[in-house]
Amino acid sequence: MSSTTVKATPLSSIFKPLLAPALIVVSLAFWWASRPLPEPPPMLDQALMRLTGNTEFHTLDETPEPLPWEHYTIARGDVLANLWNDQWQLPRETLYHLLANAEKGQMLARLRPGQHLEWQADSEGRLLNLRVWLNEGEGYQWHLDGDAISGGPLNLSRTLHEVQIAGRIDTSLAAALAGDPSLGGSADSIARQVAELLPLTKKARRGDRFSVMVQVERLGDHAEAYSAKLMGFDYEGAKIQVAAARFDDDRFYTPSGESLLPSFWRYPFEQSYRISSNFNPRRLHPITGRVSPHLGTDFAMPVGSPVEAPADGVVKQVVHHALAGNYVVIDHGDGYQTRYLHLSRIKVRPGDTVHQGQVLAYSGNTGRSTGPHLHYELRMNGRPVNAMAVSLPTKGKLQSDELKRFQSRYAGYFKLDRDDQQAGTAVAQQGGSDKGGV
Repeated sequence: MSSTTVKATPLSSIFKPLLAPALIVVSLAFWWASRPLPEPPPMLDQALMRLTGNTEFHTLDETPEPLPWEHYTIARGDVLANLWNDQWQLPRETLYHLLANAEKGQMLARLRPGQHLEWQADSEGRLLNLRVWLNEGEGYQWHLDGDAISGGPLNLSRTLHEVQIAGRIDTSLAAALAGDPSLGGSADSIARQVAELLPLTKKARRGDRFSVMVQVERLGDHAEAYSAKLMGFDYEGAKIQVAAARFDDDRFYTPSGESLLPSFWRYPFEQSYRISSNFNPRRLHPITGRVSPHLGTDFAMPVGSPVEAPADGVVKQVVHHALAGNYVVIDHGDGYQTRYLHLSRIKVRPGDTVHQGQVLAYSGNTGRSTGPHLHYELRMNGRPVNAMAVSLPTKGKLQSDELKRFQSRYAGYFKLDRDDQQAGTAVAQQGGSDKGGV
């Protein structure tokens, strides 16, 4: 039997034909990685802002809308610069611009106690219109459009009176008020003001009875109201039984002096965290150089840190946003709203009632963010304010002389007798879980 010998093939002879193609592939890879990149096409500022946006340079309100007019009467000791920046949260640069460049602008430096000011800003805090009344029939107004200012005199008599309206709910409060000519077409505005204090959307029922006290202001012989301000209400319904009135601090109290607006914490957490970016409505974008407001306060917080409700309220929105990441909006009543951006995990849902100190979510780094942090916003009547500086509600109940003055002022409306005032009890006061408008 013969044997066959098999000769082994050297490895070099197998891999040698593959060496050249491998070198070509490697060379192509190095060339591709080091090739010169073409110049990017020109970009519009808006597109650039979208790509570079983060918490410090973006807003959730894509088109700022005008907000309702706000009013203030100058008191003894007031300093306009302090009111403007600290209390009204308007850019101080705008005041300096008016004083230096507006026609009749110097009258702002000569305001006297008793003079009335009215202004309108947009939802980013920019002043749009300003009026100063010299007396009941004369004043001056300015309109601002960017840096351009136009103005003119006001020569209309102003009349102010209070009206009381009682009725029954069939479809809505606005519909129930709409037919009353004494409101001068402001039924929707009054209904919105009541809805900021009471949970009408969820709890109003057909057949509920109500009364409202409204301060109506008219200019000249105009039938339409110039302004309409809710001063008090008494709501008796199947699910809501609350009466309250406005006091000197512009907040609402029940007949026994309990505040409808809950007390507010300054910070939405218990621990101490560093502020990494302050509220700044005039902040400049680092690339475009254009004004890009930072409408909140950023806190450097590790991912997973608990975020708590600073006051009682109702969850209005739970959203995932391309720039803001996971965020929550809470309505606290009486025009107060808070926002929390870049959250990692959210524990609440729209419509939930929340209480002060309740954990809403956990901080994170979602959306366009430069690092783990919480972006916190406070809005009053739709306008962003500096949550670290603005005066916040802290008074839970009127005391002593304040309570006596409040009850004396509204005794007729609430039908309080002397014993009620002394005891601090009143008719129709059943706030319960509806405290704070939730």
